[in-house]
Amino acid sequence: MAFFILEEKCIGCTLCAKECPVSIIEGETKQPFRIFAEDECIDCSLCAWVCPAEAIQNQFGEIVPKLKKNDRPIAWVDEEGCTGCEVCMECCPVDAIDKVGSVSPGDTSPTQVCRVDYDKCVSCSLCAVMCPWDTISMALTKGEAEELASLQGTLPVG
Repeated sequence: MAFFILEEKCIGCTLCAKECPVSIIEGETKQPFRIFAEDECIDCSLCAWVCPAEAIQNQFGEIVPKLKKNDRPIAWVDEEGCTGCEVCMECCPVDAIDKVGSVSPGDTSPTQVCRVDYDKCVSCSLCAVMCPWDTISMALTKGEAEELASLQGTLPVG
């Protein structure tokens, strides 16, 4: 089990259950919540980042502090190394990755690459873990990713 909700600290606000991309947290409002399918947890930290009571521990027994959405890491695809294999698209729990035409200068091939919709991405890092080419990182915040994408001309269409 990667994450654990501390019953004595949980205030039953429901935020963790609402944010969990794999829907494995349950409970009654104003009662302690629990992770009911520990083996299905994808270790994304979302539950902890939204918890106002800081009642969630990570796999090391550390309390994970609340983190504002714009301060969370976002998935970034290095389009130079992306092969368009779609592994990231298949594993994304919120369908935040699509295929688009490559924008490499002088590239006239029909090659498509994968690109993240920063508004949909929940920062779970599953795509980065699963990418067989190591072209996805979680090193940027949403603002940094948008700025870099703007400079490169690779902002998502939408």
